[in-house]
Amino acid sequence: MPFNEAFVPLRAMGYEGPRGTRKEEFGSVMALVDSIFVSARKKGMRMEDAFPQLFNMGNLENMRIMLLGGKPVSHIGISEVGASLYGCALKVGMIGAVCTDPDHRNKGLAGKVLADCMRKLLVDGVDFVMVSGIRSLYDRNNCVMAGRSYAYAITSRNAGMIRRLQCDLADYDPSMLGEVAAIYQTEPVRYVRSREDFSTLLGRRTYRRPKTFLIGMGGRSVAYVCVEVNDYGKGSGWVVEYAGSRFAVASALPKLLRRLSLEKLSLQVPHHDYEMLAALSRVRKPKPSHFGGTMRIVNPEGFLEKLRPYLACRVGEKARKLEIASKDQRPVIALGNERLELKDEKELTWLLFGQPEKVDERFKSYLRPFSVESEGELGRVLSAAFPLPTFLYGSGGTWLLARPPGSAPQAARLAFG
Repeated sequence: MPFNEAFVPLRAMGYEGPRGTRKEEFGSVMALVDSIFVSARKKGMRMEDAFPQLFNMGNLENMRIMLLGGKPVSHIGISEVGASLYGCALKVGMIGAVCTDPDHRNKGLAGKVLADCMRKLLVDGVDFVMVSGIRSLYDRNNCVMAGRSYAYAITSRNAGMIRRLQCDLADYDPSMLGEVAAIYQTEPVRYVRSREDFSTLLGRRTYRRPKTFLIGMGGRSVAYVCVEVNDYGKGSGWVVEYAGSRFAVASALPKLLRRLSLEKLSLQVPHHDYEMLAALSRVRKPKPSHFGGTMRIVNPEGFLEKLRPYLACRVGEKARKLEIASKDQRPVIALGNERLELKDEKELTWLLFGQPEKVDERFKSYLRPFSVESEGELGRVLSAAFPLPTFLYGSGGTWLLARPPGSAPQAARLAFG
Protein backbone atom coordinates (compact mmCIF):
# COMPACT_ATOMS: atom_id res chain seq x y z
CA MET A 1 0.00 0.00 0.00
CA PRO A 2 1.53 3.38 -1.01
CA PHE A 3 2.62 5.76 1.75
CA ASN A 4 0.21 8.66 2.29
CA GLU A 5 1.50 11.23 4.76
CA ALA A 6 -1.95 12.84 4.95
CA PHE A 7 -2.94 10.02 7.31
CA VAL A 8 0.13 10.31 9.53
CA PRO A 9 -0.33 12.47 12.66
CA LEU A 10 1.63 15.71 12.43
CA ARG A 11 3.38 15.00 15.71
CA ALA A 12 4.58 11.65 14.37
CA MET A 13 6.03 13.54 11.39
CA GLY A 14 8.07 15.66 13.78
CA TYR A 15 5.96 18.82 13.82
CA GLU A 16 5.62 20.84 17.00
CA GLY A 17 2.68 23.04 17.94
CA PRO A 18 0.45 24.81 17.46
CA ARG A 19 1.55 27.29 20.10
CA GLY A 20 2.56 30.89 20.61
CA THR A 21 5.88 32.31 19.49
CA ARG A 22 8.77 32.46 21.95
CA LYS A 23 10.93 35.56 22.27
CA GLU A 24 13.95 33.91 20.66
CA GLU A 25 11.78 32.72 17.72
CA PHE A 26 10.49 36.15 16.73
CA GLY A 27 13.13 36.67 14.05
CA SER A 28 12.59 33.30 12.38
CA VAL A 29 8.81 33.77 12.41
CA MET A 30 9.23 37.15 10.72
CA ALA A 31 11.54 35.55 8.14
CA LEU A 32 8.73 33.10 7.25
CA VAL A 33 6.09 35.82 7.09
CA ASP A 34 8.28 38.16 5.04
CA SER A 35 9.02 35.38 2.55
CA ILE A 36 5.32 34.83 1.85
CA PHE A 37 3.82 38.32 1.88
CA VAL A 38 5.52 40.05 -1.01
CA SER A 39 3.01 42.93 -1.06
CA ALA A 40 4.77 44.64 1.86
CA ARG A 41 8.18 43.93 0.36
CA LYS A 42 7.12 45.70 -2.84
CA LYS A 43 6.62 48.80 -0.72
CA GLY A 44 10.16 48.43 0.61
CA MET A 45 8.90 47.40 4.03
CA ARG A 46 9.25 44.50 6.42
CA MET A 47 6.02 43.06 7.79
CA GLU A 48 7.20 43.88 11.30
CA ASP A 49 7.31 47.57 10.38
CA ALA A 50 4.21 47.52 8.19
CA PHE A 51 1.95 45.92 10.79
CA PRO A 52 3.30 46.82 14.23
CA GLN A 53 0.01 46.05 16.00
CA LEU A 54 0.40 42.37 15.14
CA PHE A 55 4.13 41.80 14.98
CA ASN A 56 5.55 42.96 18.28
CA MET A 57 7.06 41.41 21.41
CA GLY A 58 3.91 42.07 23.40
CA ASN A 59 1.81 39.93 21.05
CA LEU A 60 3.95 36.77 20.91
CA GLU A 61 1.23 34.48 22.29
CA ASN A 62 -1.03 35.61 19.45
CA MET A 63 1.53 34.75 16.79
CA ARG A 64 0.51 31.08 16.57
CA ILE A 65 2.92 28.72 14.83
CA MET A 66 3.80 25.17 13.85
CA LEU A 67 7.48 24.17 13.74
CA LEU A 68 9.63 21.40 12.33
CA GLY A 69 13.11 20.92 13.73
CA GLY A 70 12.76 24.19 15.64
CA LYS A 71 11.99 26.16 12.46
CA PRO A 72 8.60 27.93 12.10
CA VAL A 73 6.82 26.60 8.99
CA SER A 74 3.23 27.81 9.47
CA HIS A 75 1.85 30.98 11.06
CA ILE A 76 -1.46 32.69 11.84
CA GLY A 77 -1.62 36.08 13.54
CA ILE A 78 -4.28 37.20 16.01
CA SER A 79 -5.15 40.65 17.28
CA GLU A 80 -7.71 41.06 20.04
CA VAL A 81 -9.34 44.48 20.27
CA GLY A 82 -12.10 46.07 22.28
CA ALA A 83 -15.14 47.40 20.45
CA SER A 84 -18.27 49.36 21.25
CA LEU A 85 -21.64 48.66 19.66
CA TYR A 86 -24.10 51.36 20.73
CA GLY A 87 -22.55 51.31 24.19
CA CYS A 88 -22.18 47.52 24.51
CA ALA A 89 -18.57 46.62 25.28
CA LEU A 90 -17.38 43.77 23.05
CA LYS A 91 -14.15 41.94 22.33
CA VAL A 92 -13.31 41.28 18.70
CA GLY A 93 -10.68 38.94 17.31
CA MET A 94 -8.93 39.61 14.02
CA ILE A 95 -7.04 36.92 12.15
CA GLY A 96 -4.57 37.54 9.35
CA ALA A 97 -1.07 36.88 8.00
CA VAL A 98 -2.00 33.23 7.42
CA CYS A 99 0.92 31.50 5.75
CA THR A 100 2.74 28.18 5.39
CA ASP A 101 6.18 27.46 3.97
CA PRO A 102 5.63 26.09 0.42
CA ASP A 103 7.60 22.94 1.31
CA HIS A 104 5.13 22.12 4.07
CA ARG A 105 1.76 22.81 2.45
CA ASN A 106 -1.12 20.34 1.92
CA LYS A 107 -0.45 18.66 5.25
CA GLY A 108 -3.17 20.37 7.26
CA LEU A 109 -0.82 22.68 9.16
CA ALA A 110 -2.84 25.86 8.61
CA GLY A 111 -6.04 24.07 9.60
CA LYS A 112 -4.39 22.87 12.79
CA VAL A 113 -3.19 26.37 13.66
CA LEU A 114 -6.56 27.93 12.81
CA ALA A 115 -8.40 25.50 15.10
CA ASP A 116 -5.91 26.42 17.83
CA CYS A 117 -6.59 30.12 17.20
CA MET A 118 -10.33 29.57 17.62
CA ARG A 119 -9.72 27.75 20.90
CA LYS A 120 -7.53 30.57 22.18
CA LEU A 121 -10.04 33.24 21.13
CA LEU A 122 -12.76 31.45 23.12
CA VAL A 123 -10.53 31.17 26.19
CA ASP A 124 -9.64 34.86 25.87
CA GLY A 125 -13.30 35.89 25.95
CA VAL A 126 -13.56 37.05 22.33
CA ASP A 127 -17.15 37.42 21.06
CA PHE A 128 -16.64 37.15 17.31
CA VAL A 129 -13.71 36.95 14.92
CA MET A 130 -13.04 38.67 11.60
CA VAL A 131 -10.73 36.77 9.22
CA SER A 132 -8.91 38.58 6.44
CA GLY A 133 -9.75 36.18 3.67
CA ILE A 134 -12.35 34.13 1.83
CA ARG A 135 -11.21 30.57 1.16
CA SER A 136 -12.06 26.94 1.84
CA LEU A 137 -9.80 26.80 4.91
CA TYR A 138 -11.95 29.38 6.66
CA ASP A 139 -15.20 27.91 5.36
CA ARG A 140 -14.29 24.52 6.86
CA ASN A 141 -13.86 26.28 10.19
CA ASN A 142 -17.35 27.86 10.04
CA CYS A 143 -16.13 31.32 9.04
CA VAL A 144 -18.58 32.90 6.61
CA MET A 145 -19.07 36.06 4.60
CA ALA A 146 -21.44 38.12 6.71
CA GLY A 147 -22.46 41.70 7.33
CA ARG A 148 -23.78 44.21 4.82
CA SER A 149 -22.36 47.35 3.33
CA TYR A 150 -22.64 49.40 0.17
CA ALA A 151 -19.77 50.34 -2.13
CA TYR A 152 -19.78 53.76 -3.76
CA ALA A 153 -17.51 54.93 -6.56
CA ILE A 154 -17.18 58.72 -6.47
CA THR A 155 -15.94 60.24 -9.74
CA SER A 156 -15.85 63.68 -11.31
CA ARG A 157 -19.03 62.70 -13.18
CA ASN A 158 -21.17 62.00 -10.12
CA ALA A 159 -19.44 64.11 -7.47
CA GLY A 160 -21.57 67.09 -8.45
CA MET A 161 -24.68 65.17 -7.39
CA ILE A 162 -23.62 65.16 -3.74
CA ARG A 163 -25.38 67.67 -1.50
CA ARG A 164 -22.49 69.84 -0.38
CA LEU A 165 -21.94 72.08 2.59
CA GLN A 166 -19.17 74.62 2.90
CA CYS A 167 -16.17 72.86 4.44
CA ASP A 168 -12.40 73.07 4.62
CA LEU A 169 -9.80 70.32 4.23
CA ALA A 170 -6.64 70.27 6.32
CA ASP A 171 -3.80 67.77 5.88
CA TYR A 172 -3.27 65.82 9.07
CA ASP A 173 -0.17 66.41 11.13
CA PRO A 174 0.67 64.92 14.56
CA SER A 175 -0.50 68.05 16.38
CA MET A 176 -4.05 67.15 15.27
CA LEU A 177 -4.01 63.67 16.85
CA GLY A 178 -6.22 64.76 19.75
CA GLU A 179 -8.86 66.12 17.36
CA VAL A 180 -8.92 62.87 15.38
CA ALA A 181 -9.27 60.78 18.56
CA ALA A 182 -12.07 63.01 19.89
CA ILE A 183 -14.04 62.75 16.64
CA TYR A 184 -13.59 58.97 16.52
CA GLN A 185 -14.79 58.61 20.09
CA THR A 186 -18.24 59.91 19.08
CA GLU A 187 -18.78 56.94 16.76
CA PRO A 188 -21.56 54.61 18.03
CA VAL A 189 -19.98 51.55 16.35
CA ARG A 190 -16.21 51.54 16.70
CA TYR A 191 -13.09 49.82 17.93
CA VAL A 192 -11.54 50.91 21.21
CA ARG A 193 -8.29 52.75 20.56
CA SER A 194 -5.77 54.50 22.74
CA ARG A 195 -3.94 57.67 21.81
CA GLU A 196 -0.90 55.51 21.10
CA ASP A 197 -2.98 53.36 18.73
CA PHE A 198 -3.93 56.45 16.75
CA SER A 199 -0.33 57.59 16.63
CA THR A 200 0.69 54.21 15.16
CA LEU A 201 -2.22 53.91 12.72
CA LEU A 202 -1.75 57.41 11.33
CA GLY A 203 2.02 57.06 11.08
CA ARG A 204 3.75 56.97 7.75
CA ARG A 205 5.41 53.58 8.26
CA THR A 206 2.28 51.45 8.42
CA TYR A 207 1.34 49.36 5.39
CA ARG A 208 -1.37 51.58 4.02
CA ARG A 209 0.17 54.89 5.00
CA PRO A 210 -3.23 56.59 4.59
CA LYS A 211 -3.45 60.23 3.76
CA THR A 212 -5.58 61.70 6.53
CA PHE A 213 -7.55 64.93 6.31
CA LEU A 214 -9.51 66.83 8.94
CA ILE A 215 -12.72 68.42 7.72
CA GLY A 216 -13.65 71.73 9.23
CA MET A 217 -16.94 73.63 9.33
CA GLY A 218 -17.47 76.94 11.08
CA GLY A 219 -13.87 77.01 12.23
CA ARG A 220 -14.08 73.63 13.99
CA SER A 221 -12.98 70.13 12.98
CA VAL A 222 -16.14 68.03 12.68
CA ALA A 223 -14.93 64.96 10.77
CA TYR A 224 -11.91 63.23 9.33
CA VAL A 225 -11.25 60.87 6.44
CA CYS A 226 -8.34 58.52 5.72
CA VAL A 227 -7.63 57.84 2.05
CA GLU A 228 -5.29 55.27 0.54
CA VAL A 229 -4.10 55.95 -2.97
CA ASN A 230 -4.03 52.77 -5.02
CA ASP A 231 -0.49 51.56 -5.71
CA TYR A 232 -1.77 49.09 -8.30
CA GLY A 233 -3.48 51.52 -10.66
CA LYS A 234 -2.99 55.24 -10.98
CA GLY A 235 -5.83 57.66 -10.48
CA SER A 236 -7.84 55.67 -7.95
CA GLY A 237 -8.03 55.31 -4.20
CA TRP A 238 -10.40 54.38 -1.45
CA VAL A 239 -11.59 55.75 1.84
CA VAL A 240 -10.06 53.49 4.48
CA GLU A 241 -11.96 55.15 7.33
CA TYR A 242 -14.18 58.12 8.08
CA ALA A 243 -15.69 59.49 11.28
CA GLY A 244 -17.67 62.48 12.43
CA SER A 245 -20.30 64.47 10.52
CA ARG A 246 -21.42 62.40 7.54
CA PHE A 247 -22.57 65.41 5.55
CA ALA A 248 -19.15 66.99 6.12
CA VAL A 249 -17.43 63.82 4.86
CA ALA A 250 -19.70 63.67 1.81
CA SER A 251 -19.09 67.37 1.10
CA ALA A 252 -15.34 66.75 1.22
CA LEU A 253 -15.31 63.90 -1.32
CA PRO A 254 -15.28 66.13 -4.46
CA LYS A 255 -12.49 68.20 -2.89
CA LEU A 256 -10.50 65.03 -2.20
CA LEU A 257 -10.78 63.94 -5.83
CA ARG A 258 -9.19 67.22 -6.89
CA ARG A 259 -6.68 67.42 -4.03
CA LEU A 260 -5.33 63.92 -4.72
CA SER A 261 -5.74 64.08 -8.53
CA LEU A 262 -7.95 60.98 -8.51
CA GLU A 263 -10.32 59.75 -11.17
CA LYS A 264 -12.20 57.55 -8.71
CA LEU A 265 -12.56 57.38 -4.96
CA SER A 266 -14.17 54.23 -3.53
CA LEU A 267 -16.09 54.27 -0.29
CA GLN A 268 -17.74 51.51 1.73
CA VAL A 269 -20.73 52.41 3.90
CA PRO A 270 -22.10 49.85 6.40
CA HIS A 271 -25.83 49.22 6.25
CA HIS A 272 -26.49 50.78 9.66
CA ASP A 273 -24.93 54.15 8.72
CA TYR A 274 -28.20 55.77 7.71
CA GLU A 275 -26.79 59.30 7.74
CA MET A 276 -23.99 58.54 5.28
CA LEU A 277 -26.41 56.65 3.04
CA ALA A 278 -28.65 59.74 3.11
CA ALA A 279 -25.73 62.08 2.41
CA LEU A 280 -24.88 60.04 -0.71
CA SER A 281 -28.47 59.38 -1.77
CA ARG A 282 -28.16 61.40 -4.99
CA VAL A 283 -25.18 59.35 -6.18
CA ARG A 284 -26.01 56.41 -8.42
CA LYS A 285 -27.20 53.26 -6.70
CA PRO A 286 -24.29 51.70 -4.77
CA LYS A 287 -23.10 48.14 -5.18
CA PRO A 288 -24.04 45.77 -2.33
CA SER A 289 -20.89 44.57 -0.59
CA HIS A 290 -19.55 43.20 2.71
CA PHE A 291 -16.61 43.90 5.01
CA GLY A 292 -14.12 41.99 2.86
CA GLY A 293 -13.41 38.80 4.82
CA THR A 294 -15.19 36.12 6.81
CA MET A 295 -16.64 35.99 10.32
CA ARG A 296 -17.50 33.52 13.05
CA ILE A 297 -19.31 33.88 16.36
CA VAL A 298 -16.81 32.53 18.88
CA ASN A 299 -18.82 32.72 22.11
CA PRO A 300 -22.58 32.86 21.33
CA GLU A 301 -23.86 32.87 24.92
CA GLY A 302 -21.39 35.50 26.12
CA PHE A 303 -21.95 37.65 23.03
CA LEU A 304 -25.71 37.64 23.56
CA GLU A 305 -25.26 38.60 27.21
CA LYS A 306 -23.16 41.62 26.25
CA LEU A 307 -25.80 42.68 23.71
CA ARG A 308 -28.64 42.82 26.30
CA PRO A 309 -28.73 46.66 26.56
CA TYR A 310 -28.83 47.02 22.76
CA LEU A 311 -31.54 44.38 22.44
CA ALA A 312 -33.64 45.88 25.25
CA CYS A 313 -33.60 49.23 23.44
CA ARG A 314 -34.56 47.68 20.11
CA VAL A 315 -37.27 45.24 21.21
CA GLY A 316 -37.98 45.90 24.89
CA GLU A 317 -37.38 44.03 28.13
CA LYS A 318 -38.52 40.77 26.55
CA ALA A 319 -35.07 40.65 24.95
CA ARG A 320 -33.61 39.74 28.33
CA LYS A 321 -35.35 36.38 28.00
CA LEU A 322 -33.75 35.62 24.64
CA GLU A 323 -31.33 32.70 24.91
CA ILE A 324 -28.85 30.83 22.74
CA ALA A 325 -28.19 27.17 23.46
CA SER A 326 -26.88 24.14 21.59
CA LYS A 327 -28.67 20.92 20.66
CA ASP A 328 -26.65 18.16 19.00
CA GLN A 329 -24.00 20.82 18.17
CA ARG A 330 -26.63 22.93 16.43
CA PRO A 331 -27.44 26.46 17.71
CA VAL A 332 -30.91 26.98 19.15
CA ILE A 333 -32.47 30.42 19.71
CA ALA A 334 -35.16 30.47 22.38
CA LEU A 335 -37.66 32.96 23.75
CA GLY A 336 -39.90 31.48 26.40
CA ASN A 337 -41.44 28.35 24.89
CA GLU A 338 -40.59 29.32 21.30
CA ARG A 339 -37.58 27.76 19.59
CA LEU A 340 -35.63 28.28 16.39
CA GLU A 341 -33.18 25.50 15.51
CA LEU A 342 -30.40 26.43 13.11
CA LYS A 343 -28.46 23.99 10.97
CA ASP A 344 -24.97 25.01 12.11
CA GLU A 345 -22.72 27.80 13.40
CA LYS A 346 -22.67 29.44 9.98
CA GLU A 347 -26.39 30.15 10.16
CA LEU A 348 -25.98 31.72 13.60
CA THR A 349 -23.46 34.22 12.20
CA TRP A 350 -25.80 34.97 9.28
CA LEU A 351 -28.71 35.44 11.67
CA LEU A 352 -26.87 37.92 13.89
CA PHE A 353 -24.91 39.85 11.24
CA GLY A 354 -26.91 39.14 8.09
CA GLN A 355 -25.85 37.65 4.78
CA PRO A 356 -24.31 39.93 2.16
CA GLU A 357 -26.91 40.98 -0.40
CA LYS A 358 -24.50 40.17 -3.21
CA VAL A 359 -21.01 38.65 -3.56
CA ASP A 360 -18.60 38.10 -6.43
CA GLU A 361 -19.34 35.08 -8.59
CA ARG A 362 -16.15 33.34 -7.43
CA PHE A 363 -17.36 33.40 -3.80
CA LYS A 364 -20.97 32.28 -4.28
CA SER A 365 -20.14 28.67 -3.45
CA TYR A 366 -19.42 29.77 0.13
CA LEU A 367 -22.99 30.95 0.63
CA ARG A 368 -26.27 29.07 0.72
CA PRO A 369 -29.87 30.27 0.90
CA PHE A 370 -30.73 31.35 4.43
CA SER A 371 -33.76 33.02 5.92
CA VAL A 372 -35.31 33.11 9.37
CA GLU A 373 -38.55 31.16 9.42
CA SER A 374 -39.93 31.84 12.85
CA GLU A 375 -43.37 33.20 13.61
CA GLY A 376 -44.83 34.52 16.83
CA GLU A 377 -43.00 36.68 19.34
CA LEU A 378 -39.59 35.11 18.63
CA GLY A 379 -39.86 35.94 14.95
CA ARG A 380 -40.79 39.55 15.71
CA VAL A 381 -37.88 39.93 18.14
CA LEU A 382 -35.34 38.50 15.70
CA SER A 383 -36.50 40.63 12.77
CA ALA A 384 -36.44 43.79 14.91
CA ALA A 385 -33.04 43.19 16.53
CA PHE A 386 -30.97 41.74 13.67
CA PRO A 387 -28.88 42.06 11.62
CA LEU A 388 -26.44 43.84 13.89
CA PRO A 389 -24.30 46.73 12.65
CA THR A 390 -21.43 45.70 10.38
CA PHE A 391 -17.90 46.34 11.60
CA LEU A 392 -15.55 47.38 8.80
CA TYR A 393 -11.80 47.05 9.23
CA GLY A 394 -11.05 50.76 8.99
CA SER A 395 -7.60 52.00 9.92
CA GLY A 396 -7.69 49.68 12.95
CA GLY A 397 -7.63 46.59 10.74
CA THR A 398 -4.91 47.66 8.36
CA TRP A 399 -2.41 45.17 9.76
CA LEU A 400 -4.59 42.43 8.32
CA LEU A 401 -3.71 43.42 4.76
CA ALA A 402 -7.44 43.54 4.11
CA ARG A 403 -8.72 45.46 1.12
CA PRO A 404 -12.24 46.37 0.02
CA PRO A 405 -13.92 43.59 -2.00
CA GLY A 406 -13.05 43.82 -5.68
CA SER A 407 -10.06 46.15 -5.27
CA ALA A 408 -6.53 45.15 -6.21
CA PRO A 409 -7.36 41.41 -6.48
CA GLN A 410 -3.72 40.38 -6.98
CA ALA A 411 -2.67 42.17 -3.81
CA ALA A 412 -5.55 40.63 -1.91
CA ARG A 413 -4.62 37.14 -3.04
CA LEU A 414 -1.08 37.58 -1.83
CA ALA A 415 -2.24 39.10 1.41
CA PHE A 416 -4.47 36.17 2.27
CA GLY A 417 -1.57 33.75 1.89
